[in-house]
Amino acid sequence: MNVSDGLISFEAALLGWISLGVLLGFCTAKAPWRALWQSSVRQNLSVGSGVFLLLLWLFHADALPGLSLHFFGLTAVTLVIGWQLALLVSTLAVLMLAGINHAGFAAVGWAVWGMVVPPIVITTWVNRCAQRCLPPNFFIYLFVNVFFAAILGFIAAALASAGLMSALGIYPWPVLVDSYLALLPIQVIPEAMMNGMVMLGLTLLRPDWVISFDDRRYFKN
Repeated sequence: MNVSDGLISFEAALLGWISLGVLLGFCTAKAPWRALWQSSVRQNLSVGSGVFLLLLWLFHADALPGLSLHFFGLTAVTLVIGWQLALLVSTLAVLMLAGINHAGFAAVGWAVWGMVVPPIVITTWVNRCAQRCLPPNFFIYLFVNVFFAAILGFIAAALASAGLMSALGIYPWPVLVDSYLALLPIQVIPEAMMNGMVMLGLTLLRPDWVISFDDRRYFKN
């Protein structure tokens, strides 16, 4: 979502910013700041994740003004640095993207709720359920925690973004279905594969970088 400022009312923009402020305050309180300050690797990973998301989101194809088709990459980022930092750095990436495009600051709050929050929440939930209920198998981690979570997160973000566009009165639902949601099936599997390739490389080459992955647990079982 990158809604131009003129397409959203002041009241709606204010509500989006207030709700975003509450969310960021909660994440700030829950973030592992002590562990972050004590590890330069975690700091570099957090900064690198923000740069990765910004570059990834710069490449897009517009389905409708304000709604683009692009990779999200949030499943990989969430699994690497954790949901709290993932939400903070992705919000910063959304702000920088709005600045680069010189538009869309009014709807940044709703953009985060529609594009960022659903993949992070679903990835965190799937990862926790898989670690609790499934055997510690490396291929299960890749196909469930990464591949399956990326698919669900992508679908949820697309539906949430379209739903917010409809609720804000920017587009009617039939237009969203025909011009945006109808194009999503061609991107679901590529999204999952992109996240899968990133996580495959990291877990094999630098498993200590991935906060959700314990190589002693997965490779010794």
